Amino acid sequence: MDSRKPAAEVLIEGELSPFEHEALYKLLKKHFRLEQPSYSDLLDETVGTRVNIVFHHPYERSFFTDILQDDWRGLKELFKQISYRRGRLGAAFTLTFIDQKARLVFSLGLLKDEELGSAMDQIGHLTGIIAQMMRPETMTEPLERVEASYDLSTDRWQNFRGVGLNDQREYFFDESLFRWKTS
Repeated sequence: MDSRKPAAEVLIEGELSPFEHEALYKLLKKHFRLEQPSYSDLLDETVGTRVNIVFHHPYERSFFTDILQDDWRGLKELFKQISYRRGRLGAAFTLTFIDQKARLVFSLGLLKDEELGSAMDQIGHLTGIIAQMMRPETMTEPLERVEASYDLSTDRWQNFRGVGLNDQREYFFDESLFRWKTS
């Protein structure tokens, strides 16, 4: 394995077809140190499959421009195919970025093609804004985990919530003040 490549993990809740499994593995293997995807039972009956990808790399512009490059589009198209093949149940996706400071989680719920495409495009373009949100002066204490959810009605990532590194308190990002506040 190439130790210069960042690591990634793929966890599947439910099932992927052999074709989907291989396509996802091959796409990610080009850019990451990666084991075969692991599978677990799907406990959520409102979705056909849930794909969780954990990138052991900071969430920053270079992730998209230098590491994944055009394969971000390929990942987006593969997600659309996986969702389409699940029919009315669809598929949900979670992308997590882990660096030394924090874990950033993007939860893509059940989305149609156009919505999924928009949500993924925005993930690729929010690096500067999220870097500003994570500056020390915007928070009371460092956060160990930040989660965001995609809102269909506004077509944007919002409801940024975090957990403090030291006090384990819950925080939310107040856009009007551009600061993290306690819940």
